[in-house]
Amino acid sequence: MPGVPTSRGCDGCRKSKKKCDELQPCSRCAKRQIVCQGSGQRRYKFQSLQVPKGAPDKLMPVVSVSTQQPVRLHISHVPNDTLTLMFVNSLEIRDVRYDIAYYGSFLRDLPRRLGSSPALDAASMALVSAHPYFQTKDIPPMVLSRFGKALRTLRDCLNDSKEARSPKTLCAIYLIAICQGWIGKSGKQRSTHSEAIMHLLKAVDLNQYEAGFPRDLILTLCVPVILEGIRDPLIQLPRAFWEHMVVLLHQDPPPPPYNAIPRPHLTVLELSRFPEYLHNPHLHLPEITSTYKELQNDSQKMFIFMGQDLMAMLPDILQSRYRAAYTLVAAVALLLNTILRSFDPSDTTLTQESALFTQSVIEGADRASCDRPLGAAYILPCLIIAMAASDNKQQAAQIEGRLIDYQSDFKTLEWRNCVAWLRSVFENHRMFGRLVKTDLDIDISELGVPGGCAMM
Repeated sequence: MPGVPTSRGCDGCRKSKKKCDELQPCSRCAKRQIVCQGSGQRRYKFQSLQVPKGAPDKLMPVVSVSTQQPVRLHISHVPNDTLTLMFVNSLEIRDVRYDIAYYGSFLRDLPRRLGSSPALDAASMALVSAHPYFQTKDIPPMVLSRFGKALRTLRDCLNDSKEARSPKTLCAIYLIAICQGWIGKSGKQRSTHSEAIMHLLKAVDLNQYEAGFPRDLILTLCVPVILEGIRDPLIQLPRAFWEHMVVLLHQDPPPPPYNAIPRPHLTVLELSRFPEYLHNPHLHLPEITSTYKELQNDSQKMFIFMGQDLMAMLPDILQSRYRAAYTLVAAVALLLNTILRSFDPSDTTLTQESALFTQSVIEGADRASCDRPLGAAYILPCLIIAMAASDNKQQAAQIEGRLIDYQSDFKTLEWRNCVAWLRSVFENHRMFGRLVKTDLDIDISELGVPGGCAMM
């Protein structure tokens, strides 16, 4: 039965299986220059819940407090189907550290769709079976068996052209990708998932994806494709796909107003342009500059709001997600800042702003420590951007310490390779920027105009 020890040591010492002296901060965290979190706190653990008679297994994830009696989840209606019961119980876990809704709000609409797609059922079973174990990484054979069955079932489903285009098949691929990250299987196949999603998204008829679950699913699945496209320029959704999405999204009812809460303007549609910004920035410098200014304004407003009383009045889960949004805005702003600095390294303002955004990411990682693992899963890519962009040795050392610490949650992400690759991209841009500047200086000198003088 998986559980979390009742030790009151800090999170960092517990994850490293080291004895904690429970100081504030503890000696080990102070030496490593990382935030010391969790000392003296009660821990949560998963316990098994009896399932209906005749069920194929008795695995049922339930959160309970380690120092108290088990807390049973209250469900108004207990479905007859064991898989649906297991999925509902996973969704009932609202602790931000273990809330699977982090991967998309559409998951809450998934239980009533189970039972009509073998691929979706197998992927859902693999997900909820792995959920109680993903933090400890002590994966039992039963979970690995269900993961393998999900892969085989999906493969069979993809051979059916009609089933391959259905929203349920797309959702199955997404759930398998999540499960793969939890159980620590080799990351070599992760790009395959994004590539498969890309090809299926190209083939779907978006007009059949009405508002609600299907369209929320499509938007959620676009994100891993965009992120993979940043690493691999060949993984791209066509511009026609995004133009069609704009038309469909405008037909949806507008979201409820949040007049007092500043929201970032960065949407999935705008994020879809980032792979092109990164790989061919010289063709998009005006757009990059405009987006960067918008992100600057958003980050300033969000930072001010986080220090106001209204922020403290929000529920814990909304506070956590707002902090996540702020850190993500700072990270993507830092990405664009580094691109712009590549073409104008003498701009001291950009250099100062880079240091501020980097510090925001570092502080965001510290704030998110109490939300680990699931509630802080966004931190690793943010830290990777900050590490690749930083030319400050002190900040780089702080980032590296946090990357090492956070990778214990998701060991399949090889952050060192990601940082090295992104740094090489930035260096190529700097070399290109120097060549462009040199060519411009030569052209000006041939006209008899001193380099650096403004042309009137």
